[in-house]
Amino acid sequence: MEEGEQLMDYTVVIRKAESGRYIASCPTIPECHAQGDSYEEAIQNAKEALFLCIEHMREQGQELPQEMGSVKVAVSG
Repeated sequence: MEEGEQLMDYTVVIRKAESGRYIASCPTIPECHAQGDSYEEAIQNAKEALFLCIEHMREQGQELPQEMGSVKVAVSG
């Protein structure tokens, strides 16, 4: 991180695929996905993917999305 840059927090959702790999997605930046053989690897790969997505958005002059919050809800099923 360069001097003057702010640290940004994004929610990453991790799920386990049928293949056994872990899939990481960022709901705020729908283009951002990563995967890994372990939970920890998926998180690390998601951080790298987020960095690249944000870098690309900045290069394109796009405004970076800000999260408004997240909530976990329970449903019957």
